[in-house]
Amino acid sequence: MMNRFLVYTLFSLISFMGFSQDTLWKKRERVKKFIPMPMYVEHFGQMNDTVETMIKDGDTLVSVPVDFDPFDSGDYVQVPYNQKDSIFLSIYKDVVFNAGKRGSQNERMRYWKDDIRIFFDESVPQEHAEKLMDFAKMISADIDSLNISRNFDREKSNYLVYYLNREHPTDYDPRMGSSKGGYYINWNRKNQIYDGKLKVNTELAPSEDYQLRLLKYYFFMSLGHFKQSNKMGCQGYLASCNHASSVSKIDLALLKYHYSYGVCKGTDLESFTELTTKMNQKLKKDPNAKLYIVHRE
Repeated sequence: MMNRFLVYTLFSLISFMGFSQDTLWKKRERVKKFIPMPMYVEHFGQMNDTVETMIKDGDTLVSVPVDFDPFDSGDYVQVPYNQKDSIFLSIYKDVVFNAGKRGSQNERMRYWKDDIRIFFDESVPQEHAEKLMDFAKMISADIDSLNISRNFDREKSNYLVYYLNREHPTDYDPRMGSSKGGYYINWNRKNQIYDGKLKVNTELAPSEDYQLRLLKYYFFMSLGHFKQSNKMGCQGYLASCNHASSVSKIDLALLKYHYSYGVCKGTDLESFTELTTKMNQKLKKDPNAKLYIVHRE
């Protein structure tokens, strides 16, 4: 899970970048440079009384030499902020954080950091395996940070797909229950998903077409532990009035945004809302402002 210090550093550094754009790059006569206090402490140690500070947008910024570059160490990567309008963000908060529902404050943005390597159990027909891989290739085609491949060695895979029926009664993960199917994923303290399992109970879903729809639906949902929203009409996996039909354009747009590094990763609803509100307010005041999200591994 992303700790509070890192989240604060990200938010503060973003504010710093916006501040620098206004004061250093547009107004060359200003020669002072400020960075967020947590970053200062990390690079220079504890502050003393002689260090100059200032408050901007509620963040404490500390003066550093003009030639100081926090990215020289290679610990940080900056990515242009990925701006979206309020309608899109409202839907995104529904499907990722279950906004407006009980327990939403405990939800986190969860995503696959490493490549997804799928192993198909012998219970899955070869044709079904190929169709899921075609689907995976299609939905990830425009997403550089989402890489999905098939692995024929189960020990080297991190995603197991299997069917449950009379001929194949082994349930590799009973935590998914006895319904028509489902998925189960595990994530680390940074909210990065590292392992997944997907099951379709073909005894309860006897139609081959329905089995394929369930297969694609559960796989898509497992890419972010997604929920459904009632703000999307009735088309797509993420629409609350639909179920396991087909992927829609808005589904794909939300997935692409979820895997964009132009937003903070692994955060909670409150932090995500604070960030997007602050950044969009800056862009409203200055549409040409250069704003960045800064990531540190």
